[in-house]
Amino acid sequence: MTSEIYYFTGTGNSLAVARDLSKKLDARLVSISAMIDREWITPGVGPLGIVFPVYHGGLPLIVRKFVNKLVQLEHRYIFAVCTYGDSPGLAIAYLADMIRQHGGELAAGFSVHMPYNYLTPVFYPRELSLAFTLRFNPPEKQQALFASWQQRLENITSFINSGRAGVFETRDEKLNHLIDRIHLKDSFGKKVWLKIAGFAGQTQLPFIESRQLMDCAFNYDEGCTGCGICAKICPVDNIVMVTERPVWQGRCEQCFACLQWCPKESLQFGNKTTGRIRYHHPEVKISDILG
Repeated sequence: MTSEIYYFTGTGNSLAVARDLSKKLDARLVSISAMIDREWITPGVGPLGIVFPVYHGGLPLIVRKFVNKLVQLEHRYIFAVCTYGDSPGLAIAYLADMIRQHGGELAAGFSVHMPYNYLTPVFYPRELSLAFTLRFNPPEKQQALFASWQQRLENITSFINSGRAGVFETRDEKLNHLIDRIHLKDSFGKKVWLKIAGFAGQTQLPFIESRQLMDCAFNYDEGCTGCGICAKICPVDNIVMVTERPVWQGRCEQCFACLQWCPKESLQFGNKTTGRIRYHHPEVKISDILG
C-alpha cells in the first residue's frame, strides 16, 4: 500500500522533512495548500503522514482546515511530524485530538527542530516602542539542526515502517495546558500580537484565526520590482498584484513565504525587518514550492 505524506510549508523546512520522509518511506508527497479548496479530502488506503510547521505552539490554520476535511480515517495508520523553531508546544496533541474527532487515531507524532523563520518581538527603548523583527539562526546553527534531523530520520522512518505507535513529542505540557485553560492566547496574546502588527480594528475571531489580520503589517519598499513572486508563492492566495505591487487580503497564514522568498528582499513586516537576513531551507528551491 502506497503511503501518502501531506505537507504544508512556507520557507521549506517542512517540505525538506516531508521530502526526506517520502524517499525513505516510498510515499507520495501531496501539498496541503493544493488540496485545501476541496470540499472533502479522501486519502489513499495506505499509511497517512502529515508534516507541518508549529505556529505559536499549535497548528497552522490551514492544517486545521485540512484535517477538518479528511474523511475515511478509521483503521488507518496515521503519523505526523511537526517542525519548530522555538518549541513544539502541544501541536502534536492538538492534531491527535482533531484526528480523533474525525474517527481516526494518530499513531505517532514527532517534532523536529529546524531554523527559526518567523518574527520576534523586540522593545526599542529609544523609541519607547515594541516592534517585530526577524530572528536569524547563524549558518553553523542551521547546519547543526540539519545534521540532527538526518540522524533522527533513520529512527523515525524505522518506527513508522514497523507500524509502531505511542510516541507523541510535545513540550511544556503543564504550562501550555494552563495557557489553554485560562484562554491566555485569546485574551492577552491576540491583543498584543495584533497591536504590534498595527491592526487598528476590532475582531471577535479567536487567536488562531485573528493572526490572518496581521498581514496589515506587510509592506514593500522601493526595491520592489513587481515580479509577483510573493503572490505566486502564497499558499492561500492572500496576495494580489495591483498596478504591479502586492496587496494583502486579510487571510494570511503567517508562513512568511512572501517575505522570505522575495528575490529583492523588498517585502517588509512593519519597519524593523529592513536589512535583516532572510531564510529559506537551502535544499528547497522556489520552484519546489511553486510546483
